[in-house]
Amino acid sequence: MEEEQKNISSETKSEEKKITSKNCFLLPLFIVLAIATVAGSYFYGTRGVTTPSPTASIEPTTEPELTSGSPATKPLATKTSTPKPTVTSTPVATTTSTPTSTPTATPDNRADLYISNYTFNHPPVKGEPFTVSITIYNKGNVSSGSFVWEWWATTSAPTYACRETLSNIVPHGGRVVSCTYTYGGWADYVTRAIVDVENNVDESDESNNTYSQNVIPIH
Repeated sequence: MEEEQKNISSETKSEEKKITSKNCFLLPLFIVLAIATVAGSYFYGTRGVTTPSPTASIEPTTEPELTSGSPATKPLATKTSTPKPTVTSTPVATTTSTPTSTPTATPDNRADLYISNYTFNHPPVKGEPFTVSITIYNKGNVSSGSFVWEWWATTSAPTYACRETLSNIVPHGGRVVSCTYTYGGWADYVTRAIVDVENNVDESDESNNTYSQNVIPIH
C-alpha cells in the first residue's frame, strides 16, 4: 500500500515537471506573438491613414497706387563697406652715427708784427713841426724779441726820418712809437712806416710790416 502511494506521488511530481516545462516553452512564444500582433496592427493602421499635404493658397497681390506728382522711390541699396586691412608698420632700425672728431688746429708759435694805428697830431704844415704816432702790435702767440722800426717822411727821400730799436713786444700786446718832423717844402708826399726792417723776427706773416699814407703839407 505504501509502495503504491510512493509510485503515485512520483508520477504526480513527474507530471508537474512536464507541465512546468511546457509552460516555460509556451510563455515566450505567447510574448513573441503578442508583439508581432501589435506591430502588424500599427503598421497597417499607419499605411491606411493618409496625411493631408498643406496647400498654399495664392492670393492676388495688388500693386500700390502711385500718387500723382510723387515719383515712386526705390529702396536704397545698403552699401556694406569692406574694412581695409590694417597695415602694421615695421619700425626701422636707427643707426647712431659716431661723431667725427674735429682736428684741433696746431697753433702757430711765431710772432706777427703789424701797424695797427697811424695818426698825425695835426695836419702837417709847411715849415711847422708835427708828430706822427705809430702803434705796432704783435698778434702772434710768442714774443717778438728785438727788432727795428723806421718812419719815412717821403719814400723818395734818400733816407728815413726816424729809426729806433725796440727790445720786445709780448704776444697780443702793442707799443706806441712816434716821430717828430718838419716839411721844408710842399708836395704830395708818400709817408711810410716799417717794422722789423732788418727781418730779425720770425713771423707767421711777413707781408703786413709796412704802412703808407699820402700827405700834402699846408702852405
